[in-house]
Amino acid sequence: MQRDRTRTRSNEEPRAGAALRGQTNLDFAIGISLFLGVLIFIFLFVPGLLSPFTASAQAQTVTADRAVDHLTKSVLGSPRSPYSLRTDCTVQFFDNTTACAFEKTPLAEQLGLDPATQNVNVTVVGNASSTATARDTLCWDDSGDSLVAATTCSNADDVVLTRGQPLPANNEASVTALRVVWLHGKDVTVVVEVW
Repeated sequence: MQRDRTRTRSNEEPRAGAALRGQTNLDFAIGISLFLGVLIFIFLFVPGLLSPFTASAQAQTVTADRAVDHLTKSVLGSPRSPYSLRTDCTVQFFDNTTACAFEKTPLAEQLGLDPATQNVNVTVVGNASSTATARDTLCWDDSGDSLVAATTCSNADDVVLTRGQPLPANNEASVTALRVVWLHGKDVTVVVEVW
């Protein structure tokens, strides 16, 4: 006698947990992968949302442009003839005296910057030598009333036309703004570096 193999066990109870199991290993892996993907996206996307509210090189660029315009259009020049600097006020500015309505304050404060967070250097450069491509830091020669290269200034009354801290050599986060101006009959360049 053979047994009928097609018979079902309808009167038996199902095994405990076999019919109630709703999560497989594949479901768990897909869920964790989606969760981690969303979490990584959030960590990568949120800093981009906040970046317009943090200090950046763009803010330094605006600061340097504003400072060099303030110097060349109003402080050392005049609004009537911008980019034409007054020689006496330019020399007094770099000598850090109170002439021409200057105050004896740090350079950053005179330019409207925050000295606690921003450093600035202002230098006047030009061609004071016989070579056509030279860019020398200039000096006001008081005895000859002329602009000369800073390396040739020897008199105590001479004023080197640079002011502020020198730019650190290892600083990559600096911005430079330039303006070509007219000073004592010569074309010179005012260089403002902000870091």
